[in-house]
This record gives sequence, structure tokens and C-alpha cells, in this order.
Amino acid sequence: MKLTKYFAILAAAAMFVGCNGPVEDETPVNNSSDITLSAKSVVEVNTPIEFVITNSEGVDITAEATIFDKTHDFAEVSNPFTPIADGDYTFFAVAEDLISNDVKVTVTPAVPALPEDTDANNTSFAHRILLVDHTGTHCGYCPQMMKALKEVEQTEGYHEKYYEAMAHSYNTSDPAYSGSAASISSHFRVSNYPTLTYNFYHTITSSYNAEHIKQQINALWKEHADVGIAVATSLASSSVVVNAEIKAAVAGEYSATAWLLEDGIEAKQTNATEDWMNIHNNAIRQAATVSPISGYELGAIAAGATAEQIFNLNITRSSWNRENMKVMVIVSKKNSNGKYDIANVVVCGLDTTLTYNYN
Repeated sequence: MKLTKYFAILAAAAMFVGCNGPVEDETPVNNSSDITLSAKSVVEVNTPIEFVITNSEGVDITAEATIFDKTHDFAEVSNPFTPIADGDYTFFAVAEDLISNDVKVTVTPAVPALPEDTDANNTSFAHRILLVDHTGTHCGYCPQMMKALKEVEQTEGYHEKYYEAMAHSYNTSDPAYSGSAASISSHFRVSNYPTLTYNFYHTITSSYNAEHIKQQINALWKEHADVGIAVATSLASSSVVVNAEIKAAVAGEYSATAWLLEDGIEAKQTNATEDWMNIHNNAIRQAATVSPISGYELGAIAAGATAEQIFNLNITRSSWNRENMKVMVIVSKKNSNGKYDIANVVVCGLDTTLTYNYN
């Protein structure tokens, strides 16, 4: 089947749907996956993509098929095909009168190199817990939590014990709102705003008392973390690539995820009592995974051993300010209940590296 015929059928179908509503085409395009296209879902830029096409009986018919790039004007591509730009590509194959399924391939930029570990035998890592403030610009009580958190931040000896992320999930009209933030709030089953959560499985609802927040931090913080994290990041045209190395101080089963945060979002906060409350920092824009919230399982890591995980965080809105972005990497350890709860957290800027934070 020639591609021109394929487009003619598509165009005719679109015309009939647009003018007269859906109608049954007498000669429909066969897109029922009678042939199946497969390829890697993620590759690095300038890395060849190998396509394989099989028929309904599982026979390899790759040599008989033609591959097209649906994302870039339905251009015919070679097999293998080497992408020279990062981004999301959608491919399909045509063989005789059959059209395959679509296959989405995320092309990432070159993975950034990790910084050198200059103290490879050291496993004494500084520890940070994670505070997530579930909030929103239309939330009338949220400034009380903002004020309490600012008091904690300014208390000597506390800010080096935690990192903070803001899940703007209260109202979708909030410029700091994101789908990832809403999914994270859903994980915590947030129904009251504000809600402050600690790590992944410790939730305190609507605590506006700075002293109470400090008590919760003290209860979870340890002088030595079970794991350390080194990071390298790279800003691409439509994503941030994160290369993370995890070194265990305590043997265990670990998992890792990454969140993309943005600072300096200007938005009027309901019931704000001071100007700084209208500038929103640490807003969650993207998460590598939200189900499970703890991310990708790394398996068992022995004490002193390392594991590596690469993340691709898509920048899906042009309104997101890349200059104000940073990456939070979160590593969790499986506990006695079989759940992965946070073991350590680090934050790294874009196009830079972060070495292990040793005590």
C-alpha cells in the first residue's frame, strides 16, 4: 500500500467526520495491529533506534515494512533510525495493506556524567527528610502554614535537616498547579488544606504550629543517613535528564525518584498578610513517577555499594520558567512493613552536578 493512498483515506475520513459526523467508511484503514511495531521506549540522542515488525503469526516481516515518523510530518525513516534531536517521537509501520500500532520513543539528550567520588570508602552521609506542603493560591488557611514553615526555616539548626516541596493542588487556576502535584497530594489522600506531610508515610493535617513541626522533624531526622546521593543534570529542549548514583551506608532494598521544582512563581495568595507570600518557591512541576510514589526499584544494595538510575523529567508547559528550576532526587528504603519510605533527599540545580554530602 502506498503512503499516498493511506493519506487519502485518512483525509477522506476526516472530511466526512468534520462535515457530517462519524460515518462508517466502506474502505477503512486497517489499524487493528495485524502487524506489530516494537522498539525501545527510551534512547539517547544520536543512538540508533532498531525497529522490529511482526505479523499476527509472530513472523518477522521487518524487511518488508516501511517506517514513518508521525511526529515530524510523517517522514519516512530508515531502519535503524538515528535521531539527532531530543524529544518525543511517534512511529508506525506500513507493510502491504497493513498499518501497525503507534510506538512512542522518548529521545533523551546525552546522559550527564556523574561527579567523581573523591572519598569512595566514606559512607557517612548527611541526612535530610522531606516536607511536602499541600497548598494552593485560593486556599484561605494556607498562609498560616506558610508562616509556620518560614519560622522553622529561620530557626538555627533546622533547615539543614529537611528539604521542602510545595504541592499546589488546591485549585487548578493556580499558576503553580501541576498534574504531578495533584497526583502527589492524591497519594497522601489530602482532603484538607493546608496539609503538611513528612516523608511518604507520616502525615500531619493542618498543623500551623512551628514548634509542632520542629518536633516532627526531630522525630524523623538522623545524624547519619542510610544512603547518599550524587547527581548530574542536563537541560534539554523539552526535558531535564537526571543521572543519579546511590551509595548505601546501610544494606537494604532501595528505590529512587526525581521531582522537578520551580521557584519564583508570582501569584496572588488568598489571605496573604505579607508580600513574600505571593511568591511561590519549590513548586512541584513534574515527577518521574507518581505510582508508586517512591519511584523505580533499585533492588538490594550492599553497604558501600552503588546503584545508578536515570530519570527524564518532561517540561510540558511553556509557562514554566527553566531558569528557576531545580531537581529533587528522593531515595527510599524498604521498611519492615514492606513499604518504601524516604531514606534521604538532595536538591540539585540544572546543568550542574552534586557530589555526595558527607558528614
